Amino acid sequence: MKNMDWNSIRIFLAVAEQGSLSAAAQVLLVSQPTIGRQISRLEDQLGLRLFDRRQTGYELTEEGKRLVTEAQAMARGAADFKRAVDFEKSAAPLQVFRITLGEWGLHFLSGKMEAVVAGVDGVRLELYADDAFWDLGMNSADIAIGNQVPKRSHLITQKLGERSFYAYASESYLRSHPDAVNADSWDRQVWAGYCGSRARLKSAQVLSEILAGNECSFAVNSSVALLKILLSGRAMGVLPDWIGEHENLIRLSDRPLARNTSWMSFHERLKLRPKLSEVKRRIVGIYKSRYELTDRIVVTGGP
Repeated sequence: MKNMDWNSIRIFLAVAEQGSLSAAAQVLLVSQPTIGRQISRLEDQLGLRLFDRRQTGYELTEEGKRLVTEAQAMARGAADFKRAVDFEKSAAPLQVFRITLGEWGLHFLSGKMEAVVAGVDGVRLELYADDAFWDLGMNSADIAIGNQVPKRSHLITQKLGERSFYAYASESYLRSHPDAVNADSWDRQVWAGYCGSRARLKSAQVLSEILAGNECSFAVNSSVALLKILLSGRAMGVLPDWIGEHENLIRLSDRPLARNTSWMSFHERLKLRPKLSEVKRRIVGIYKSRYELTDRIVVTGGP
């Protein structure tokens, strides 16, 4: 087997993760035909069929499922090596600190930069709203924040807190739909939800259960776009409480529709870089303060 390069493995992982050529092309910023040619070439080189081509997308074969685990390990190893090289460049003018987090995390943390970096000179902060960054990126992050329990043995894991999901709407929506405060009416309300790759998020699953198989009126592939629709008064939606309670929206029930856990994972090597360790400590504090404030608002109705 000759001429199989890392780029082919990266494309294989992207298609496996995204489930289609078009979605993988968007993630990797290359054309869909290029993705298709690379997959076919890789299958020819390996002498294996990695995907079944279906109308609904690309589905891993049994051989592909077994190989994707090894490919993910290669991706993590390549990313970790690249990041370790970055850390060894002590003469660089800036220490780069990479954070991968969900889109809500990006929306929240990007507004807290003064608290994150004040007084910490010589640090470049990079925020990636990319759920697949650890497995598909060519560069590794230093910390990751998300709702999945990290399972990688080379990372340190820290629990940030428990969070809840509720239905939210704006005052203007409630003026035109006063019955929305009654959960019995929710299957008849106007909803905004997710489509595309974000349709697998917890809030999308909750909304699907509410609608019982019906489609929502607005569907977006962006959390910030979903928030804007809710704020416009055109629809109601399901949001995590640590976002919904702080965005001039009204919570429509006292009981949560679902709960999950927020986690942070990070490399042990951060201990060797005092500045980056301090940034991580501040980020943990910012998240926990937000969660504590949210809990007080949910319980008492005020900060």
